Amino acid sequence: MDAVRLHELRSSLVADVLDELGLEGVIPDLFPIYKEALAVGRAMPVLVRSAKNSPLGLREGLMNAVDDSPKSSILVISSDTRTCSVWGGLTSRYAKLSGVAGVIVCGAVRDTFEITRLRLPVFSYTVTPISGYNRVEIVSSGTPIKCGSVVVQKDDLVVADREGVAIVQAAMIQDVLERASRHQAKERQHIHEMRRKAKHHRSR
Repeated sequence: MDAVRLHELRSSLVADVLDELGLEGVIPDLFPIYKEALAVGRAMPVLVRSAKNSPLGLREGLMNAVDDSPKSSILVISSDTRTCSVWGGLTSRYAKLSGVAGVIVCGAVRDTFEITRLRLPVFSYTVTPISGYNRVEIVSSGTPIKCGSVVVQKDDLVVADREGVAIVQAAMIQDVLERASRHQAKERQHIHEMRRKAKHHRSR
């Protein structure tokens, strides 16, 4: 059986497979900025922390992280605060122009109207109008981070949609894809059986 294609993955399917493997990977409490947002791709982790008067501005640091990301990557940003935004409209525009596939913010974002117009899939814990300028700084990009209890490393697989965000360790991607195919096959069989049973019930 062929493995499921990446673009066919959804967070609920990945969560089922991770449960089967006994692995943690779902980051709770993340929501899409617009409900149709969907992003599947390899992770570029970015660590942000509270700091005043950083020598490198937040926007410049985030743009550098985008520059370091292969095309179609998904930025996964871990912040130690939700009291100010660490992502907004200008960085979204730059990311979109640069070929980034999506952004996961374990923290706060702003400029949601612009993000929605750009149709860049962005997910966050919360939204705030407060700027991160002179409040937070970039610590690193491309090195492992934690979002809640989930560790995210570069090139891990990210699957994000309106139901949540799931992370698959890079070494487990092929196994997860193959198991996802089996899950989908079982689901199709269940649907077939339900249709058969419903048709029999209506004919009685």
